[in-house]
Amino acid sequence: MSEPKRSKRFKPGAMMDRLVPVVLALLALALAAVIVILILSLLGMIP
Repeated sequence: MSEPKRSKRFKPGAMMDRLVPVVLALLALALAAVIVILILSLLGMIP
């Protein structure tokens, strides 16, 4: 098959290539922390 067409307008720089995985990891950690806090509060460990 042919390769997918890349956008000509958007060319990610070196900083964006490093920043995107870091932001995704931080969002995943924040989501995990919220889930843990919700579980603890449902169990009555946190007032």
